[in-house]
Amino acid sequence: MSSAVWIVVAVFAVGAVAGGLLRIRAWLAKPASPEVIEAAHRDDDKPE
Repeated sequence: MSSAVWIVVAVFAVGAVAGGLLRIRAWLAKPASPEVIEAAHRDDDKPE
């Protein structure tokens, strides 16, 4: 019985990690908003 519980826990953990990675991948694939791009350009224009 104990090994069955550990198998269920392991399957759940692998699923959670895989789901998180897919969610991060989808978030990174989204294009940046125009406000973010404009702020990045403003930061580039600052003299050092």
